[in-house]
Amino acid sequence: MGAMAAACGSSSNTAPSTTTATPTSASSSTTRPSGNRYCGTKGGTPTTMKLMVIYEENHDASSIYGSSSAPNINMYASDCGSAQNYLALTHPSLPNYMASTSGLSYATSPWNGDCDPGGTCLTNNNNIFNQVGPEGWKAFAESMSASCSNTGDAYASKHNPAEYYIDIGAQCPKNDVPLGTTSAGALHNAVVAGTLPRFSTVTPNLNNDMHDGTIAQGDAWLASWIPQITAGPDYQSGNLTIIIVWDEGSGEGNVASTVAMIAMSTYITPGTKSSNYFTHYSVLKAAEDLAGVPELAAAAHANSLRTAFDF
Repeated sequence: MGAMAAACGSSSNTAPSTTTATPTSASSSTTRPSGNRYCGTKGGTPTTMKLMVIYEENHDASSIYGSSSAPNINMYASDCGSAQNYLALTHPSLPNYMASTSGLSYATSPWNGDCDPGGTCLTNNNNIFNQVGPEGWKAFAESMSASCSNTGDAYASKHNPAEYYIDIGAQCPKNDVPLGTTSAGALHNAVVAGTLPRFSTVTPNLNNDMHDGTIAQGDAWLASWIPQITAGPDYQSGNLTIIIVWDEGSGEGNVASTVAMIAMSTYITPGTKSSNYFTHYSVLKAAEDLAGVPELAAAAHANSLRTAFDF
């Protein structure tokens, strides 16, 4: 099978390193529950041990931050934390998803063709899913036709990286599951029961991740889920941090693009904005540190989201 090359270079050698907290008010069109902020409700030493990554698609940070089409996303940034200098590593989608879960560059063929999982489009490289073990991860994918499937109306495997790693193939049917709805299904059940694993990915379908749908559709989809996830026992206890991040911005080829990234935790000071240089390797670093496993490849050199946002 086609294992990939060694890690890209360090992602910590550019850019400013200031982090500020500048609370702002949210739009009246947003859906904050009961008027309370999502973040900043806890003090002291963070007890976070779980990370959920919600992937959005194909928009530059400049089209998200401050957008009238994204009032809820901007409320999450205002209530919680946002990265102002976060770079998606390359184009198109799949290499970014793979980098964010392995610490390696996948900016080569066949990965840069957004290939479906199978044949040479599988890899033996280590990854966060394997690191945390079969009880430590879940991939929740909207509109996937069945567990560990590469089919489904408005579903794309290229946005669901767990399906590409050979070492977790036996775990895939149990752990890579259809997302369900806000009232029933895998994600709803795990959130309500407080049984989210150490690491989870959430993949909206192509209409709700802004790939085929609009920014407003993606914003509305997040607004249907975020209140439920943040009301769940994992988040309310301080155990869970949520990362909302875009896979890539505008452009093409092996060129980085600046995208939005929102961090949500009960420990984050509302309105925190970090100008630190982050990449998808920084998300992997946070997931590995929270799970207590070694930092893979470029994640070891990435700037820390946990330090910047205090979760």
